[in-house]
Amino acid sequence: MTVLERPDSVVVVAVDDDELVVVRQTRAGADGVTVELPAGSLDPGETPEEAAARELDEECGLAAGTWRKLGSFWAAPDYATEYVHAFEATELVKVGPGVPQEGEDDLEVDRLPLRGSLGELSDANSLAALALWLQG
Repeated sequence: MTVLERPDSVVVVAVDDDELVVVRQTRAGADGVTVELPAGSLDPGETPEEAAARELDEECGLAAGTWRKLGSFWAAPDYATEYVHAFEATELVKVGPGVPQEGEDDLEVDRLPLRGSLGELSDANSLAALALWLQG
């Protein structure tokens, strides 16, 4: 069996006062604006836990007092090697304005009520992470 270098990524279910923190951004593949949970790829040498904290800070300007691993899953194993690590972040604290990376110029942080937010999310990683969170 060949071991492939796989591009791991993270997705964060950030919950604050019965609200879900999301980002809205234009995605070329979707030909418009998507509603997603904070997420991104691991940097070289970075652990999934470190990447989750960094992405929450970069995209939303938030830090979490409590983290919980929800699980991991293959993004699209039929044609990609990306493995996604999902985390819950609570006890959120604003730590800055957020510093989006290149290509995230139009990223807008928003909050959705927990009830009914599942139907607002528009990407598979966010939906899978929220499903893991909902199962407890």
